[in-house]
Amino acid sequence: MTVEKHLEASCLKLALERRHHRVLTDISCSFKPFELTAVVGPNGAGKSSLLQCLAGVLAPTVGHIELNGEAVEQISAAERARRSAYLPQSETPAWSLSSADLVALGLLPWGRPADRERRVAAALQLVDAQQFAHRPVTQLSGGELRRVQLARLLVGEAPLLIADEPTAALDIRHQLQLMQNFRRQADAGKTVVLALHDLSLAARYCDRILLLHDGHLRAQGTPEDVFTPALVGDVYGVSCEFRWRDGVADFVPLDLL
Repeated sequence: MTVEKHLEASCLKLALERRHHRVLTDISCSFKPFELTAVVGPNGAGKSSLLQCLAGVLAPTVGHIELNGEAVEQISAAERARRSAYLPQSETPAWSLSSADLVALGLLPWGRPADRERRVAAALQLVDAQQFAHRPVTQLSGGELRRVQLARLLVGEAPLLIADEPTAALDIRHQLQLMQNFRRQADAGKTVVLALHDLSLAARYCDRILLLHDGHLRAQGTPEDVFTPALVGDVYGVSCEFRWRDGVADFVPLDLL
């Protein structure tokens, strides 16, 4: 089964209404191979909605999405599953699967690969969860479950990885480990898109930032371009400083505006 090695995703004048409420308005952006992109913004800015449109979970009300120049509505669901892998903001397992079996679900778009067990074990090791392989997912803590779900995202061959708040529920060590994993995925040629709340992590690891506010794309560019006290203050309503040292940003919120 042929798998595209690189994939560029484009959102063209995207708008989305949910229950007669406009949640995205005139969003145009692109996500490219070898890039790690963070979608940031306050609660309710439209981050999850944008990622759900990109993943094919939601259909935009206006505009469209292209994968390598092909309109997503012309691509079969099975082919979309091979091109992109998606981790939602939260999900609760309905069955008491083992962690290894949950991770293996990420391989379903490719059938049953001969090296299934090796790939599952490697994905669990990537997120430091190999010790949970045979434990039922219903017996994991919130952070442990999140790591297993992240392994499911990483186990396949999809060239586009989409994760909504992947660092939620993770301790500091595993947040850093996860961002390093996503950085390596992007450096290897994948297109990686994350919704993040931690601006320091976004500035440190990401190539590009999309800043959303009230469903609008307020700014996009490098972390240095987007993470300015003026823009962050206007969108988040806080005064702040970004202290850069050797390419690493320390985001310091100071006060409410």
